[in-house]
Amino acid sequence: MMTDRHDWLMVQVDQVGEAVRKIAAALLDAGDPEQLVELDEQTDSLLEDVFEHSHITVVDSRTAALILRPPSRIRAYARLLAHKARLVHELGRGVQGEGLARRALELQLEAAEFEPDPDKIDHESIDALLDRDPPLCLGPRHQQLLEALDSTG
Repeated sequence: MMTDRHDWLMVQVDQVGEAVRKIAAALLDAGDPEQLVELDEQTDSLLEDVFEHSHITVVDSRTAALILRPPSRIRAYARLLAHKARLVHELGRGVQGEGLARRALELQLEAAEFEPDPDKIDHESIDALLDRDPPLCLGPRHQQLLEALDSTG
């Protein structure tokens, strides 16, 4: 039974990885707005099909992380949100992009808190989200999680 859950999770992570690669490639070649719009729609479908995004968005990040567990699934969702944030920013929807990026950062921090193996924490994604201009504003809980993560290395 546990093997079935692991296999299902790996399929989801692979799907998200492929979507992230497509988004990254499209953003590097951001000359075709129609391609970006199509990719935006595909990303919405993937978010809904794999993660039930419409349900996850109505709860706070902590609750979303509890729903999305294990940490690898939280990280996959957060990575996809971060790339979606860049995508919608390129489409001229900066406010939406900022909200998605903030949510992605919050979820990466939640995943880090749940992760028993410190080597699996996605420091690169967290750093990339922290390097945004303008900087993302975090609430007290996520500031604490960030400080705790910084103190552990």
